Amino acid sequence: MRILFIGNTRLGDAILSTPILDFYCKKNNHITVICSTLSGEIYSSFSKVKTIIAVKKKKRGLHWLEVYLKLESIKWDLVIDLRNTIISRLIRKKKILRFKSQNKLQHKVKEYCNFIGLTTIKFPNIPKNNLHITEIKNLITKYRIKSPILAVAPFTNWKRKDWPLKNYKQLILKLLEKKYFSSVIILGSVDEKDDCYKLEKELRVNTVFNFAGLLKIKEIFELLKVCSFFIGNDSGLSHLAAASGIKTLTLFGPSKNEIYRPLGKNSHFIRTPETYSELVEVEGYDRLDKTSLMKGLKVEDVLFKFNDVMSNKN
Repeated sequence: MRILFIGNTRLGDAILSTPILDFYCKKNNHITVICSTLSGEIYSSFSKVKTIIAVKKKKRGLHWLEVYLKLESIKWDLVIDLRNTIISRLIRKKKILRFKSQNKLQHKVKEYCNFIGLTTIKFPNIPKNNLHITEIKNLITKYRIKSPILAVAPFTNWKRKDWPLKNYKQLILKLLEKKYFSSVIILGSVDEKDDCYKLEKELRVNTVFNFAGLLKIKEIFELLKVCSFFIGNDSGLSHLAAASGIKTLTLFGPSKNEIYRPLGKNSHFIRTPETYSELVEVEGYDRLDKTSLMKGLKVEDVLFKFNDVMSNKN
């Protein structure tokens, strides 16, 4: 069956949608995915994904014209459109599944599972890559990174979701002092590299390794698997950590944990004392303001939750 999958562009959203691809990765299926360059790193991990069309946005929607020209000669057995695009309306197909959110209070993964007819929730999953497993083993050896390892992702693409840097510094130092971990790995994008470097310098610990902007998404995924614990803000890397299976603690504030919290067998979260509504749906709120809305979440609160997770409590 020839399947066209029009996927998400952001990393976290792409990971949340992996149960759909996992479901359709059957013997005789041949899947083409339309997505971004970033989310393509996730979708390309699936064996039945044979073609990735990475879309770069252009003025007047010309990017969709380019995509259409690549697809118009094919009649698809199934089109799955998670973004309600014009492409799924124009191309030839036998069957269309077009996603539209029906419940604003339901977790996105549950919505996706309901969308394809699953009666139980299927956790996000990313297939392993043997090449990257070997590369990460070599990386660990090269830098002499000792286990147990704590991974942190202290920054996002939206400053209002970032827990203050001084809080990460205090938390990491406390965890190292109590000897929970022998090493700390800092993760982030190329755009977050300078901020991560600042945290590295402020920690002044020679067992802290900053890999922000240096690794591909699939490499980060395999690196997370050798870590013992992950702590980060609500971002794509938190979803990646949850999918890796390690113990994960995600910090929430001005985003909805009911809908977007990372899902996995060892995934946990903590949020600010203030609800999403109390942070965002208030007079004077400015999305473009760069001050953190995470200040109400104290280091002691995160440390307490960390100890809960380490002792396997909910």
